[in-house]
Amino acid sequence: MTRLLVDLESIQHVTSLTLDLDLSTPGLVCLVGRNGTGKTTLIRALRNLASADTFVRTATPYAFSRNSRISYTLNTTRVEFTYDDKIRSLNCKEPISVEMRNLIAAELPMPHGMRFNYFKSASEADLDIRKAIALGNHDYPKELISFLEAVYGSTRYSGMVAVDVKGKTYYAIVRDDGTYIREDYLSSGEYFLINLYRTIKGRARLIAIDEIDISLDSAAQANLADWLRAFCHRYECKILFTTHSLALMRKLEANELFYVEENEGVTSIVPTSFSYAKARLFGFSGWDRYILTEDEVLLGFIEAIIKTYCTNTFFRYKVIFIGGSTQVVGLMNHNKREEFFTSPDRVIAVLDGDQKNEKFAGDPGVYTIPLDSVEKALYADMHNADFPFKTSKQSFTGPKDFHNYLQEKKIASQEQIFRYLIDRYDHSLQNIAGVLRRFLTPTSNTSA
Repeated sequence: MTRLLVDLESIQHVTSLTLDLDLSTPGLVCLVGRNGTGKTTLIRALRNLASADTFVRTATPYAFSRNSRISYTLNTTRVEFTYDDKIRSLNCKEPISVEMRNLIAAELPMPHGMRFNYFKSASEADLDIRKAIALGNHDYPKELISFLEAVYGSTRYSGMVAVDVKGKTYYAIVRDDGTYIREDYLSSGEYFLINLYRTIKGRARLIAIDEIDISLDSAAQANLADWLRAFCHRYECKILFTTHSLALMRKLEANELFYVEENEGVTSIVPTSFSYAKARLFGFSGWDRYILTEDEVLLGFIEAIIKTYCTNTFFRYKVIFIGGSTQVVGLMNHNKREEFFTSPDRVIAVLDGDQKNEKFAGDPGVYTIPLDSVEKALYADMHNADFPFKTSKQSFTGPKDFHNYLQEKKIASQEQIFRYLIDRYDHSLQNIAGVLRRFLTPTSNTSA
């Protein structure tokens, strides 16, 4: 395991922040959160390891105090930047090894990103680029072409060539008439992706990008994640980025999305689900009541309970699956303070029954179904004589495997499974049905 720890103390409005990454595992790390939580400060800190003047060039001169410090620990190697009165910024008084300087490549938004340095470079190399194209001294960057075509859904990059000039590679699209469009004359989004690709193929083991979506349209954002994930594995690197794009977040795997939150100066980075992030960042509107739950299966079961027992609902409602029970209850508690859904009395959480012994299970507005879970209840019944969904297969790895098998083999639909459980556990379900009925129907008023 190659572990990288980055600790920030007293940098701008960030009192304390720790980033903990396993660089031996390729993959994506997406940081999301509200503005002002320290995301950009973290990217600056990552860039600072290789470019010690990062904060001087990109941040306010009042970003530091005498307590300001950034430390980088790669396994047993540690580098520390502390406040230096002479330069009124951070400084490292020990030599930094080449390995540490090349460890991270970090990209900031306009106008501070490294990609903007290539504008001048490409312009100065134009004569050499022109000669190389005229003489046919170029390559066809098939991987980059495929990347751009997939992200933008266009074949306009089929004429792209790569030209090497004095140790640097430049890209251009050659037209049929021999003229060409140099990379720095493409759109800002295309130019960003070319430079991102250039960085990915470099030496850095961690690539950090602030506001990765800033110059990409929503379709390009949605197409980006799969390619970045593949590049991580192909080039054995980790890509960390920040975004506010729902289109991009929606395409991420469960272990790739992290929520950044600041509380009294202390910034935390915790795994999160898409639904949780969406709710915290954008909220939901247009509904009278919200029911938060753990996963899609439980969401469907709650809908089936409402359909069966709450036939005359008055309020428009939305059932939202968030992720684990801790995230569900945490999101509900955040809504009590921020009301990004609606007022707290209009939001409840319904969890699987296997959460009934957790400390939060008795909190106001937190309820559990009488079954440990849909999958576990189904699995427990599979050997009963009256169980309607018989299979020739007898061995399963667990409740979820059995539940998925019934649907994949079309032995039972999700609707049939819900109907079976509602009929079998009708008496036990009366309590949660009553909770939902009262929640979705206004209290009756009687007049004299």
